[in-house]
Amino acid sequence: MEKMEKSDVPVYTGAKSNKKRNIAVAASLFTVALFWNLPSLARGSHSISGGNTPQVNKINFDSWCPIPEVSSTADDGLDSPSKFLEQDAILKQVERMAAAVKVPTESFDDNDDVDVDPRWAPFEDLHATLKEMFPLVHEKMKLDKVNKYGLIYTLPGTSENLKPVLFAAHQDVVPATSVEKWTHPPFEGHFDGKWLWGRGSVDCKNNLIGLYSVMEDLLSQNFKPKRTIVFAFGFDEETGGKRGAKTLGAELEKQWGQDNIAMILDEGGMGLDILGDYVYAMPGVAEKGYLDIILTIDVDGGHSSRPPPHTSIGIMSELLVELEAHPYTPRLTRENPFRNLLECQVKYSPGQVEAWLGQALAANEDEGVLGERLAETRADERFIFQTSQAADVIWGGKKVNALPESVHAEVNYRVSAHDAPLENIKEKAVSLLRPIAQKHGLALNVFGAIEEPATLSAGKLTFDLDQPLEPAPISSTNLDNPVWTLFSGTIRQVFENIPSLEGRTVVPVGDIMTGNTDTQHYWNLTKNIYRYGPGREGTRLNAHTVDERIEMLSHVEAMVFYYDLIRNFDQAGDL
Repeated sequence: MEKMEKSDVPVYTGAKSNKKRNIAVAASLFTVALFWNLPSLARGSHSISGGNTPQVNKINFDSWCPIPEVSSTADDGLDSPSKFLEQDAILKQVERMAAAVKVPTESFDDNDDVDVDPRWAPFEDLHATLKEMFPLVHEKMKLDKVNKYGLIYTLPGTSENLKPVLFAAHQDVVPATSVEKWTHPPFEGHFDGKWLWGRGSVDCKNNLIGLYSVMEDLLSQNFKPKRTIVFAFGFDEETGGKRGAKTLGAELEKQWGQDNIAMILDEGGMGLDILGDYVYAMPGVAEKGYLDIILTIDVDGGHSSRPPPHTSIGIMSELLVELEAHPYTPRLTRENPFRNLLECQVKYSPGQVEAWLGQALAANEDEGVLGERLAETRADERFIFQTSQAADVIWGGKKVNALPESVHAEVNYRVSAHDAPLENIKEKAVSLLRPIAQKHGLALNVFGAIEEPATLSAGKLTFDLDQPLEPAPISSTNLDNPVWTLFSGTIRQVFENIPSLEGRTVVPVGDIMTGNTDTQHYWNLTKNIYRYGPGREGTRLNAHTVDERIEMLSHVEAMVFYYDLIRNFDQAGDL
């Protein structure tokens, strides 16, 4: 690895008080800015030429987007988290991250049970690596292994009256494909002096190793919490968590009961986006629903020299074209957390949003009209407020001169709350496709209900579904929720004081995730679920694809957040 010079490492000045926050700038900040290539623009930036718009200036937005006070530094006698940003500490994290990335804990869609499929074996190696790197965690925290590879660590608090806090991450990674296209091999754990490269470096061994490292440090200081701390680490999040987090959730509910965890923090969210003097911190407070609709056509085969007017592949193509001709429409409801983000941007960054946005929000413009307008200006964000529909899998036919007897397609839906329940998605698909099946004389099997055609059947169209999941409950971001106030106040405490963001105001605001995390199996444990991997824009690149990598400064900045969050929740009273 390349050596990092002392001048390349910024100095964390610690948190400032609620009332007076003196700005302390490290002497090396200019060098840091050049070396670490800080971002300058954020997701959702829609700069308007000429600055603030007339519509914005005519409306009083003072009541919009209240933000919490900055949390105070915990008075617990523990070390300042500034040590995590020192050169030696960063290089230690490089070693730990590289060791974890080198273990290829890939999870596959067709994995069999843990006692049957040999592809689970790398998780044994990862567990051995974790035990070697973090001896105090394994000595002082109680470890329960669930379904062989699921991990629950518990550090009991001294006060049984305080609800525990739970930190989640997952051990598995998506398979590394197109290996020849990677700049550095995906399981080498290469560090180039700034970036740590490899599969899982972003998703989600960054979070996993960060949490282990922070707890190892706390335990080295003889940390004895008042509030119980729980770690829950699944091993098949990338395939839905049915063997990992699902079994962990059941065990955690058995241990703690329903709604008896103060807060759960897992991966996710949109990190930290900079718009001028403001930084938007966007933890996920909800997730869209999920559904796969599986279509199968079965017909008689034959020689391709005597084909019917439409083969099964031709009919399936017609079905998919019909679905794509009827996409779901965007709609921004008042309940959608994204609306809160828009209100915050209008209030704090009025010159960088659409000229009409403030007026439209203030006037409570029709939800559908507002959704359509935003979908045009924010195409990359439209599926935050629109159900997505994607035909992702199709196969059929065995030989070019033989008519295909069976063809199979899978259509994935990520369901917005306003289109729920999932029954609505199923009914729409059936209503669109039934006439086509009837036109071709196909019988139907609609999720188990048989419908025969009026004439002799020419074949059958079957509807199946997989992995149905309703949209997640929305965790409250009101300032009268003490859990959110403490969580978001800690975000401000940490990120308004790290050198890379110093001088800016952090605006914590909930976001909605278009994908799903292991938290789908933890809904019963608490009403306060936050999905947040803190990181500046542009510092976590290429998750799930070639050249995945993380800026190691961003990794240790996240550790500062975990460290102060654990301490702040430990100092808080009943939540």
